[in-house]
Amino acid sequence: MAVYKIFPNKDASIYSRYSTLNAGRDEILEVSVKNLTSIAGVSENIAATGVDDIRRTLLSFSNSDINILKSFESQSFSANLRLFLASAENLSQNYTIQCLPVAQNWDMGTGKFNDNPPTEDGVSWQKTGPATGSISWDPAYGTESYLFTTGGGTWNSSYLTTQSFDYISNKDLNLNITSTLNAWFTGSINNYGVILKHSSSVELNTGSYIDLKFFSIDTHTIYPPCIDFKWDDSSYNTGSNTNGIIASDNFVLNVGNNLGEYKKDTIYNFNLKARDKFPTRQFTTSSVYLNWKYLPSTSYWAIQDYKTTETIIDFDTNYTKISANTSGNYFTVYMKGLQPERTYKLLVKTILSDSEEIIVDNDILFKIVR
Repeated sequence: MAVYKIFPNKDASIYSRYSTLNAGRDEILEVSVKNLTSIAGVSENIAATGVDDIRRTLLSFSNSDINILKSFESQSFSANLRLFLASAENLSQNYTIQCLPVAQNWDMGTGKFNDNPPTEDGVSWQKTGPATGSISWDPAYGTESYLFTTGGGTWNSSYLTTQSFDYISNKDLNLNITSTLNAWFTGSINNYGVILKHSSSVELNTGSYIDLKFFSIDTHTIYPPCIDFKWDDSSYNTGSNTNGIIASDNFVLNVGNNLGEYKKDTIYNFNLKARDKFPTRQFTTSSVYLNWKYLPSTSYWAIQDYKTTETIIDFDTNYTKISANTSGNYFTVYMKGLQPERTYKLLVKTILSDSEEIIVDNDILFKIVR
């Protein structure tokens, strides 16, 4: 199995109320609707005056990174866009975020929301780039993209994906964008990234007020946006090896080849060896503690951030299977998706033949270095 993460090469929020403002270097991305009639003491007629505050987010991924993902497309894959919530205000019990591929190229710019005077050297609600000299968002490229204030991006609605939230949902975004990736791979649409927004029914509602802020690529945290690209490259074939398979929870698991530090672009196979904690006594010339066994084929791996205990790659019965060959068990980690100068922990889950589930946490640590 494999998980490969790529990160945006540009992102920005755009604001209908500040229609030429650029926020390409802000640490925060917004997907919000702040129509002023919903705020106490404000009585403007939005439809008449254009006093709305709709906030959308654009993200783009480089063609070189998309081509790396394309090289794995012969496998059955899944691709999810991940954004991590920084703060939220006035959440309703149920809401839905839309994700669509952008239909025009755009420039990120160097601005921040609170710049004074405002920076206007990149994408904004009105323009695809700098306020002076760049083209406007073209309504011919998208539908429902023009509300009270002209602009707001353009998109291809054929590849709409959504994620719905209720009161108890995890509020991080985890959108399946496999269909969009396939369209980029085949050239059906150009790769100009994606746009995140609320539905028109929410954005056009003069009573809407929902504020969602996510970490951007400029965050100083471990939570930048990314695409999780997953495919199954596992193989469980022990060949002629007659070593048995672990059958009880009384076993010891070791990673025999953990180097401790890895460059951020490394692709590395971790080798696993399991043995019975209390091996059967035998008359032999070597220690019975050297007799290793296989983990069952229903075994999986995961990675945690050691300091925060945040799960970076979770156990997945489709995409984090542990493989086996004549030398033992193994799995592959693509270090590119992990943050440099962070320490991570490997976890292993195995499901025994009697359906008992065992999670092994032996403080198997490694660090990503630049």
